[in-house]
Amino acid sequence: MAEDVAGSSMPQDILNTFYSGENPLCVMQNLAEEQSRRKIIIVSDQRLMYFEENATGMYDDTLYAFARIESAVFHEGKRSAELRITDTDGAVLKIGWLLNEEAERLLLTLQSAMNDLGTALVSLDRRKSMFSGEEWTLKKPVDYLTKVAKSDAPPMTESYIAPILPKDEEKEEDGETPELFEESCEPVSGPVTPAAEETMDQDTVKECLKALRTLYDNHVLTEEQYRKLRLPLLEKLDI
Repeated sequence: MAEDVAGSSMPQDILNTFYSGENPLCVMQNLAEEQSRRKIIIVSDQRLMYFEENATGMYDDTLYAFARIESAVFHEGKRSAELRITDTDGAVLKIGWLLNEEAERLLLTLQSAMNDLGTALVSLDRRKSMFSGEEWTLKKPVDYLTKVAKSDAPPMTESYIAPILPKDEEKEEDGETPELFEESCEPVSGPVTPAAEETMDQDTVKECLKALRTLYDNHVLTEEQYRKLRLPLLEKLDI
């Protein structure tokens, strides 16, 4: 059995995982014995998130941008359901502590959120068997992409802090400047005064952040690549 979890009662390290402006639509946690480690599944307006408490009291997370979800299937049992989330790499996440009606609600919320943010409609196939109960299958079309996300970047917390290489060293390590910035952030021609350079940097950085986020949500960049490219830009923002 699960229960809805109000945002104020969620652990802080889970709240820190949310993007700025990201809204939870369906949040449930397991209600097993007190000695059992807490598990939480969240469908937000931008992605699906699964958290499992570890031995240190912190939470291990599995995060799915909508474009990364290949399918979601739930099998109805006599009382509880088995929910399987498969990503585009073929990895499967199995959740067995939801009741049937809870799994239905979560799957319907996921379908609605994916359709709201996506460029193609996600289908939900329902089949009923005399022997095994209902099976609901959410399938993403091959041309599914997500629109520009509603926020530029996750909140800056310790979990996102990583070493930032100077610009010259970054070029030497990668061999060349990433094409993303060559295409999306063209330099201004002609002499630039210090005041003009500051204004240009702010506008350029914001455009690059939006472009990066779009590539990440569409599963073009890995999370590691996204963070590596994003952090030097955030350092340039006047915030």
